[in-house]
Parts: sequence; structure tokens; C-alpha cells
Amino acid sequence: MISYIDEAGTFVSKGASENSWCTVACYSHPEFEKRKLTELLRKLKLDEGFSQDNEVKLKNISENGYINFLDRLSQLNGTLFCTATDSSFNSLDKINSHKNAYVESILRGQSEMKYDGGKEAMKILHKQLSGLPEQLYVQFHCQAVLLSSFIQRGIAFYVQRYPNSLKNFRWRYDAKELLKITDFEDSFQKFVPALLQAYSIDNPTAALDWCDYSPMNKFIGTIPDYLAEKIPELEGQEAFDIQKIIRDDIQFIDSKSSSGVQIADLLASGLRRLLRLEFNNNQLVAESFGKLLLQEKDNKPPISLVAFDGESEIDGDLAVIIKTLIRNCKRILK
Repeated sequence: MISYIDEAGTFVSKGASENSWCTVACYSHPEFEKRKLTELLRKLKLDEGFSQDNEVKLKNISENGYINFLDRLSQLNGTLFCTATDSSFNSLDKINSHKNAYVESILRGQSEMKYDGGKEAMKILHKQLSGLPEQLYVQFHCQAVLLSSFIQRGIAFYVQRYPNSLKNFRWRYDAKELLKITDFEDSFQKFVPALLQAYSIDNPTAALDWCDYSPMNKFIGTIPDYLAEKIPELEGQEAFDIQKIIRDDIQFIDSKSSSGVQIADLLASGLRRLLRLEFNNNQLVAESFGKLLLQEKDNKPPISLVAFDGESEIDGDLAVIIKTLIRNCKRILK
């Protein structure tokens, strides 16, 4: 399984005006469709009057061309995951309160661990996360929610259809600098897998008992003793090793050399524009986007809406768009 991730927006909360949506998008597909993905992007560029060697942005593409691109993409076996946040609902106080709550959970986890190595790792993580700027924390939290959504729904979707695609997980991000790992990328690899593992304690991933998970054997392990002691019913149970899944193969690459990363950029930008209601025909674009997204339980929006200060404003025309996404999304159960 290969996944391409990119974001749109600045995630800056201070001074953010209403409707300051930011998005993180992940397009995942079985690797056997990689050539089809490359051909689809090539056709979009040629149809829009660009060379196949050009890297095109959403602003360069006609709305009809973009809708046609989404519709062709929906015919492949890929899926789209997205996290979105309106920065105007993310006050600095609420962001820090959220961060502090997680920092405290790290301290509790540290005290419950038996081995010095694990305790020391948690101590370092606690110190680094405490000093993380608010903007980066919001971005990392959105990244973690996005990847958690993939773990929760994507694995269930693909284990029913292409279980062998789950033997490996390759994650490809747009590199901010080509010659070195940036502070953001370094911090991402430290914090996001740990955030995900912590989230999974409260939101465990359900396994489908009629499916074959054997291709994922190297990502499945026994629940750690310190968690089993805390939750006795977990003793001896197996679970996904989420950090191992996320760390399996992470690369920050030049988007010019990757059709998948370019497509993730187009999808993140398109979803941001849709949430801002800035297309000429938002309804039609929402119908096309819905075909790429996966059903969420309890008929919730198939994109994860994050707000640190109350709820994101979902009413009026935006509520209609969200309902359109829900109505058109892919069903998880085969």
C-alpha cells in the first residue's frame, strides 16, 4: 500500500479570520495501480494544455477539468482521507490546553512502564512535545488524526478487497527542502507515530473476523503488559503495532518526481477550496469528491473535522456540501 500526503493552508491560528480552513489529504492505493495513477495525471496535464513534465497546481486547472480528473480518479481502487480544521476555531489557549492534556498522558504512561528504555523514550518525547509551537502542534495533530483515520477505515476497506496490498506501507510526503531533513520532518517522525499509538488506546481498531489479516503479520503484536494491567480484558490480545505501520517506509520526496504527491497536493487544495465554498459549482465538486472518500461510522462526515475551541461552523451551504460527501462516499463493507 502506498500513500501520498500533502496539506493546504498555514494552520496559523493567531489572527485567523472566519473560514480559514486548512486541510491534510492522504491518497492511498494498492501499488499495482501506480502506472494508472501516473497516466491519469499525465492526461490531466495534457487536457489542460500543460506538458507532462510540468507540475500543475489547482489554480492552473479549469473547474470542468478538475471535476473530470476527480471522476476518473474515483474509477481506480484508491481512497482519499482528509483532516480539515478552521483556524478561526483554534484559539492559542485551547491548543495549549489540548497539548498539555496529551503531555500529561505521556507522564502517566511513563510511570506505568516497567523498563528503563521505554521510560527514557517517553521522557524525551515529553520534553520535546512540551516545547512544540502551537502551529506545529495543530498540524501534527491533524496529521495524526488523518493517519488514524487510515488505520481505522483504510485497513478494513482493503483487507476485504486486496489483503496482499497490506504487506507493506509506504508513506510519501512532499519534501520542503531537497538536500536535508527539515525540523518539521524530523519532528513529524518523532511525534506523529507516538500520538497515533496513544490515540489507539481510546479508539482501538476493530478487526473483521471474516477477513484474512495474515499479510499484516509483521504489524501485529501482543498488547504490552503495562496496558493489559491497566485494562485486564486486553491481556493476551493482539493488536496493530501502529508505530511500526507508520514507520515502515516514510520518505519525504521531491513532488516534481512523484505523480502521487502532485495528486495529493491537488486533492488537499481542492478540498480546502470546497470547504471555503469557492468553486463555481460546489455541489458537483462535492459529488465527485464523495466518490473518493470512505464511509465513516454512524453516518458522520467522511472527512475528519478538527476544532480545538468548540465546533467548526457547519451550517448553511457548507452543511449541504458535507451531506453530499456523506451521501456519495464509498462503503467500507464489501
